[in-house]
Amino acid sequence: MGKTVKKLASLLLICLLSAGCQSGTQTKPAESPAESSNNPGVVTVYTSVPQELIDQFKAEFEKKSHAEVKVYRAVTNDILAKLKAEKEAGGVAADVVWVADTASAQLLKEQNYLQKYDSPEAAALAPSMKDPQGYYYGSRVINMVLAYHTKVEKPESWNDLLKPQYKGKIGIPAVSSGTSYTFVGALASQPDFGWKFFEQMKANGGMQVKANKDATQKLASGEFQLAVILDYMIKDLKDKGSPVDYVIPKEGAIMVVSPIALLDGAKNPAGGKQFIDFTLSREGQELLMKQNVVTVRTDLSPVPGVPMVADIKAFPIPDQYLNEAREEINSKFEAIFGKP
Repeated sequence: MGKTVKKLASLLLICLLSAGCQSGTQTKPAESPAESSNNPGVVTVYTSVPQELIDQFKAEFEKKSHAEVKVYRAVTNDILAKLKAEKEAGGVAADVVWVADTASAQLLKEQNYLQKYDSPEAAALAPSMKDPQGYYYGSRVINMVLAYHTKVEKPESWNDLLKPQYKGKIGIPAVSSGTSYTFVGALASQPDFGWKFFEQMKANGGMQVKANKDATQKLASGEFQLAVILDYMIKDLKDKGSPVDYVIPKEGAIMVVSPIALLDGAKNPAGGKQFIDFTLSREGQELLMKQNVVTVRTDLSPVPGVPMVADIKAFPIPDQYLNEAREEINSKFEAIFGKP
């Protein structure tokens, strides 16, 4: 009898420990990838996207996904420095990086900061908006254009920045901004402009400011008459009644594709992928278009006053030079304009 009781007790214990035993209780279902990677779904994003825009994306994505988004916002150079420091200390703390320029994303790719991700939204993007190996995607198209205060004559060329009539009334953002870095590198690489162009701009009273928004504010106030600024920022101000406008110079706008990517070693890769998908989706791109930003998708209708990619005359962008000559571009620009 004692042996029988012990045998039954052993069988009962085995049953209770077994995942297949259903003696009145249910085993906990497997967690989703997002839950298991970083419960309850915190997505950390490092970005240079303007604060107002990233706040809107954060709110809409959190509403849609029920995840929490933590954002570190800084200029592109500061983000690159933060990622480098974290990697050297043992691993990056973010899941997604969303910066201003393709050269920075390419640099991160080559230095093994990124991991591949085949987004289901990629099919709606133009080929030029996708890294061929799938490490990053263009999320928005932002253009460095020639902006002007409407009390002055409408400019036509980047060379108008050298005209004496604008002396001391010319603004340019520092190259710590990824978009300004692309502008400076693109013109510096062309023999018709080169570093001589920037030396002449400085001699004509060209003033450096820290960021695009600073140049925008000084243009609106009349402190600047001409400035190199992002298109959508000027469109926003113009729509609100400020005496500003912009032209795409006859040589072309500096078209900057702002990339988004999944970081290698992400703590919440599933949540990071969701955030990337939302950014590239119709819903995410329509949110950008409401902010006067050019979409990367080919299946959306244009917003009045905001061009589609195919409608923009673009200045040639020297991707290899931008990627390989970062130290040279930064140091030469600083030698001309000083530190911001």
